[in-house]
Parts: sequence; structure tokens; C-alpha cells
Amino acid sequence: MAISLQDQLLKAGLASKKQANKAKADKRKKKSKTAAPDEDAQLQAQAQKRDKDRQLNLQREQQKLLKANLSQARQIIESNRVEMPKKAEIKHQFSHLKFVKTIHVDKDLQAQLFRGQLTIVFMDEKYWLIPTAQAHRLHALHSEWVVELPKQEAPDEDDPYADYEIPDDLMW
Repeated sequence: MAISLQDQLLKAGLASKKQANKAKADKRKKKSKTAAPDEDAQLQAQAQKRDKDRQLNLQREQQKLLKANLSQARQIIESNRVEMPKKAEIKHQFSHLKFVKTIHVDKDLQAQLFRGQLTIVFMDEKYWLIPTAQAHRLHALHSEWVVELPKQEAPDEDDPYADYEIPDDLMW
């Protein structure tokens, strides 16, 4: 069996026992120092993986919430929409996405639109009428589908024209 270099140096008298022990201790310290950065790298990689997993889970939860809100918004429209008459002759014009759009309504629906009882919503490339109370719920879930909520304007106390009613439904 071959003798190690350290033993050969001790036999030849070129190194002392003290130097040999010091070399062994340095070797052990060097191994522990090289192991520590590997452990640090592993811990850092695990922490990064946990952060990435948390972000992915958060994104998944947000997507689930968005999907649930969309389905609930769709259900609100489908269950509360007012049937549009087939032979309505009155054009009701409104603006949506910077364009003027037109739907055909009858006198009853037109009056409800002017009083703010009905609201126009947009879903699946179509316009629907739903009650304003349901439109507020829909606006909380998915505001892009609500074309415009009726404004509840409070009259000014010092308005000199408060006694004069302005008709909204004039037919020209």
C-alpha cells in the first residue's frame, strides 16, 4: 500500500507533526466553508421558489375571482334583462366607446330610460336593458359592461330655475 505524501514528508523530516495537524485542520475548514455557500445558495433558491409560487398562486386566485365576477355579472344581465320589442319604432341614441349607438324602444321603455329606471348594458356584442338597481350591482362586478349609469343629480338650493321642469322626452 502506498504511503501518503504527508507521511512521506514526516518521515523525511521536511515537515513536523504540528504542521501536519495544521494542514488537516485547514483542509477541514476549507471544506466547511465551501459547503456553507452551497447551503446559502440552496436556501436562497428555495426562498425564490417560494416567492414565485406565492405570486403564481396569487395570480391564480385573481383569475378565479375575475372568472367568478364575470359569471355573476353575466347571470345578472341574463336574469334581469328587459325584453326589447320586435317592432319598436322609437330610436334611443346614446354614446358608447366614443361612438353614438342606437337601440329601438317603445314609449314605455323610453319613459323608463328617461326616468332612470332602466340602464343600458353591453354584453356579447349586444345592448341590453336592465333595471338600474341591478346595473349598480353589475357596475361593482364588471364596470366595462355598463354603458352609463343614470346620474342622481341633487338640485341646488339657490337655483333660480328650480321651479321650471325641463322635459327630457320631447319628440321633434
